[in-house]
Amino acid sequence: MFKKLNHSFQISKWTRSDSKFQIFKQQGQTLVELVIVLAVVGLVVTGVVSIAAISVRNARFSRDQATAARYTQEASEWIRQERNSGWANFYCRAGRTYCMDSLYWNITNPCTSVQVVPNTIFTRTATLTSLDANSVQVDIVVSWTDARGAHQSRMSTILTSWTGQ
Repeated sequence: MFKKLNHSFQISKWTRSDSKFQIFKQQGQTLVELVIVLAVVGLVVTGVVSIAAISVRNARFSRDQATAARYTQEASEWIRQERNSGWANFYCRAGRTYCMDSLYWNITNPCTSVQVVPNTIFTRTATLTSLDANSVQVDIVVSWTDARGAHQSRMSTILTSWTGQ
């Protein structure tokens, strides 16, 4: 009977040892699963952050492009008012390129790095070319540089002496 108990004790001991092995095996599987989950989460987060960064960069470029178009239009309207104030005075400005950091006639070509539209990254130039005695072609260029490189917004128009001055 003593042997039987001993034998039964041995079986019980073997079962305990086997269950410990099962626990360690399960913990190893859990660790591998955790590493896989962390890798997947890392990839997802990296993808989301990349998409967000691209979206911000594209939004900034679109904003800059719209601002440049607005500065181009602003210069065009100012030059049109100058034409309306007197054709003879306006016509004598043809044949030059003007750096228009502010809306006045500033003969500097090319614009220097400090001649930007105030509090911005944009430079603005206007080139007036005489086509004949009654018409002047105006080419306006607004330029800026960002992380993606150099960009421009251009506008061209022909102004005529429509008042007969």
